[in-house]
Amino acid sequence: MTDTASDQTVPRLNRPLNGLVSVFAILLTFGSIAWAADWYNAVGLVLYNEQFLAAMLGLVLMLAYLTLPLRKHGEGKLPWYDAAAALVGFVASWYVAIEFPTLANEIAYRPLDAMIISVVLLLLILEGVRRAAGPVLVIILLFFFAYALWGHLIPGKLTGRNLQLEDLLIGLALDPQALLGIPMKIGATVVISFLLLGQVLFLSGGSGFFTGIAMSGMGRYRGGSAKIAVAASSLFGSISGSAVSNVVSTGVITIPLMRDSGYTAESAGAIEAVASTGGQLMPPLMGASAFVMAEFLEVPYADVVLAALIPAFLYYLALFVVTDLEAAKTGIARIAIDKLPKAWPVL
Repeated sequence: MTDTASDQTVPRLNRPLNGLVSVFAILLTFGSIAWAADWYNAVGLVLYNEQFLAAMLGLVLMLAYLTLPLRKHGEGKLPWYDAAAALVGFVASWYVAIEFPTLANEIAYRPLDAMIISVVLLLLILEGVRRAAGPVLVIILLFFFAYALWGHLIPGKLTGRNLQLEDLLIGLALDPQALLGIPMKIGATVVISFLLLGQVLFLSGGSGFFTGIAMSGMGRYRGGSAKIAVAASSLFGSISGSAVSNVVSTGVITIPLMRDSGYTAESAGAIEAVASTGGQLMPPLMGASAFVMAEFLEVPYADVVLAALIPAFLYYLALFVVTDLEAAKTGIARIAIDKLPKAWPVL
């Protein structure tokens, strides 16, 4: 829940609910760090991976339905159905966390409680994904669900296995190769740890440093305001891995700078959006997908970082050239020296 989507929706809640959101966000972060540091074993708490992931899923569902409204411009207070969904998601996930050893042994017999929990979790996750990422990803998920269910009717090499609906639902929700599998394990452990360290750097002045050093280095050239946006976004993207947080952190400074320098509102917004999107390509963080790649390819994460360096460099080099050509074409000059910070004080 580090994305700014949650930051924009939390203020609609009253003070007690804001406090509740903070508590669950702290528990989510602490739970991840504790797992990465192996504190659970240190205190004698031995858990299956799936038990830990189910518990984390409960915290995520609680946060999702408390902070993401049903519609883009949600109500001024938390609706009863969002509160109910948050509670049901939390209880269902923690039921799986507590009863997983039993469920794992009986899953082949399709127990009623496993079927009910699976349907509830899958529906809540689909709606949570729709609220967080929009309908397109949900449509893709439903397409593959339909393929898994009726793929055996497709002739040729694309034919699938003949699965019963009950087996598919339980398998998706409770099987270690599905929902409680590697991608979620990476998101619940490695990604949260990296994001926490990125936020520590950001809150301790990292964002201001990146923007300041970009301004002092690039502002003195033609189209300097756009080049500041490119440089600052590439630097901040290395610790955020998120296009949205990149825009919010650097865009509030660079977009007004570009507007004052003569760029149109459309050009300024486009340059900042493209520069911030490249943050997901910039090592070392690069978003959750890079960690998933390393896990599936069974290679050290450092190898993924090295492989991403050249594409990231070429991406920002191309953007830098485009902004320079645009500045030459439109006659946009450099930023006045008195408006630029000195490099040494920034350092």
